[in-house]
Amino acid sequence: MLKNFVGRCPGYSIIVLGLVASALGGCAPAPEIREYTVKSEHERVFTSEMIRSQFPAIPFQWSVPDSWGVADNDQFSKMAWEVSLDGEEGRITLSDLPGAAGLIPQVTRWQGQLGMTPDPKANPMDDMETVELNGGTGTIVDLKGEDETILGMLLPVNDKLWIFKFRGRNKLADSERDSFREFCKSVEISAGE
Repeated sequence: MLKNFVGRCPGYSIIVLGLVASALGGCAPAPEIREYTVKSEHERVFTSEMIRSQFPAIPFQWSVPDSWGVADNDQFSKMAWEVSLDGEEGRITLSDLPGAAGLIPQVTRWQGQLGMTPDPKANPMDDMETVELNGGTGTIVDLKGEDETILGMLLPVNDKLWIFKFRGRNKLADSERDSFREFCKSVEISAGE
């Protein structure tokens, strides 16, 4: 009976101490201490493929401008940098979405973040620039709102849409526009992606 009980409690070590003998009437010979260890049925064995799918590598190489410093990631970014000018700070991030998210919804979302009202009859991709990279094709986005600017590059790779994004005040964006473009143009898709 005890063995069956132990078998139904995966993940726990149970030590049977002489209490069983006294509970059964105290007539038994001196109890023997036994330890039972049962493997958990919920153990996960991490294979390299599982780890790769859970924590995918960033499939790019690039050249980061000297003026950018590494910053803490937020809940969405895979990499983050920061830059400042005259007390104004800008943030550059790399993140990814499922490929089905699409370029147009992303551009429309950025327009909303800047308080811009998109023209429902216009295609937001008409003003975008395509850039040929080593291993892929990116779309450069340059959106200037009343106070802030979003510069971006949208890069589909396999089943993901990779997003390179700069956001900062207009003055800072004007001074970093060329650096951001050079950064985007330096992106190379790693072999095997």
